[in-house]
Parts: sequence; C-alpha cells; structure tokens
Amino acid sequence: MKIFKDTTALAVAIETKQVHFAPFMSDLALVDRLASVAGLTVSGKGGHGIGPLNWLAFNTARKPFDDKRVRQAISFAIDREFITKRLHRGRSQISTGPIAPGSPYYTGDVERYKVDLARAEKLLDEAGHKKGADGIRFKTTIDFPSGGRENSTMIAEYMKPQLKKVGIELELRPSPDFPTWAKRVGGHDFDMTLDAVFNWGDPVVGVHRTYQSTNIRKGVVWSNTQSYKNARVDELMAKGAVEPDEAKRKALYAEFQKIVVDEAPQAFINVIGYHTVHQTGLKGLPETIWGACAPIDELRRE
Repeated sequence: MKIFKDTTALAVAIETKQVHFAPFMSDLALVDRLASVAGLTVSGKGGHGIGPLNWLAFNTARKPFDDKRVRQAISFAIDREFITKRLHRGRSQISTGPIAPGSPYYTGDVERYKVDLARAEKLLDEAGHKKGADGIRFKTTIDFPSGGRENSTMIAEYMKPQLKKVGIELELRPSPDFPTWAKRVGGHDFDMTLDAVFNWGDPVVGVHRTYQSTNIRKGVVWSNTQSYKNARVDELMAKGAVEPDEAKRKALYAEFQKIVVDEAPQAFINVIGYHTVHQTGLKGLPETIWGACAPIDELRRE
C-alpha cells in the first residue's frame, strides 16, 4: 500500500506497474488516459451504497436564497447534460435529488430541472429581482473546495458565464485547502457552495443530517449548513427512521424527495463518477455496493 500526494503521481505508478489497484479515482482526465493503456482495466462497478452526490448548496438563511423561486431559478439555469457529458467526459451521471439513484429508496418522480433559461428568468422576475440597466439582477459568491477539480473548480468556472445568462453575477471564491472551506461552510459564511455529500447506504445514516431542522449547527460541516427547515420533511424522516414495512418506508422517502427537490435547498448536479483502475487479471476485486470500503482481503494476482 502506498500513499500519493497527487493523482498524477498515482497514475504514473499505475502505468509503470508499481501499483496494482487504485480505487475511487475521480480525476476523469487521468481515468480516460489510463483506460487506453494496455494491461490496465478501468471499472465503475461497485460502491453504489456510498451514494456520492455533488450539489450546489444554498444558504437559505441569507437573501435572496431565502426565496425558493431564486433557488429554483438557479437550478433551471444549470445544464447538467453539459456537465456530465462534456466536463465529466460521460463518466458521471445526473443526480435528481437527495437520495442517490443506487439506493432502494430512490425515486425519479421529481422535478428534473432540465435547463430552461426562460423559466429561470421568469422565476427571478416573480421573486422581484428585475434586471438593471447593466443586465444584472444581483451579485453573489460561490465557494468550492480545492480538491476534485471536475466536481468543484470546473463546475464553478462553468457556472459563472452560465448564470450571467439569466442576470446573476457570480464571484468565485475558491478555498486554498479543505480546512478553509470547511470553516466557511460549517460557519454558514457562504452564499452558495459546491459540496459532495455521501448517502452511506441508508437515509438515516447519510441523508437526514442534511435536512433535519434540529441539525442546524454552526461549526459543523456536513450538517444542515443550508439552514433548511420544513416541518413535514422532519416528520417524514422521523417516520422513515422507524418504519418496519419496506413499502411504506419507500413511500415516506418518495414524498420526502419530492418536497426537498421542489424547495431546492440544493441544486442537485451529479453522482460523482468514482472509478477503479487495476492491472488486468487481478482477482477478488471489491465490487459490492461498498466498493473498496469493504475488506480487500481476497484481492490477489494469479
């Protein structure tokens, strides 16, 4: 087992066969490069239980994001097809809500927010944000962590000209390191931020924390940093946590997803495209729903 400080060095080690198995690779340019190397296999199998979602989170305690029409408008302005097919080279998929598609509790019966600039502008007009003489409705800032360029920096850079189309002037505020970003977001010192949050198998474990009104805590990243409050959502999560009937539990979480997607405390963007790269012929690969988070004691060469 070796630890690498950057993914480029890891990729070189894989190519030169110093490394036989590298899970959770998210640098998609390097994944594409390694996919063309003889003797290497690239796989997206396994890991669905982790449920890694990438989204744009809104600070709903701040204006203008206390108005769901503004949040919906921004969600309608984002072209997720462009992000997943062009920026992510077709190696990620669109996410539609707070529960990942690989979960048994997922429902696709929600508003899909397909890119619609006319609808976005109409919502912003209705929310009282008319364009000024310069074509700008309001200015805001987007934060994003330093790691994972495809799921942070590239999307933030894409959003700047994209949101300008509907009259929103966006300032990019990258963080030099993870602690800086975590302090800003955990301290609720942000307008919007890109964020990657994992479902971790069951909604009680990885989903509730983001939406429970009782989990709005300053100083704690990956809590309810959006300051989102909805009594019905709280009720649905409380019931879903203890419901023993699987069909009833799925119905509770289906309603939960519909409400959250409609109220849009986040603009859901994509499921992170993690890939495993390994030397061809390697046996015992961890390809269950937990991927390499599961034991790798059966991994071997033959």
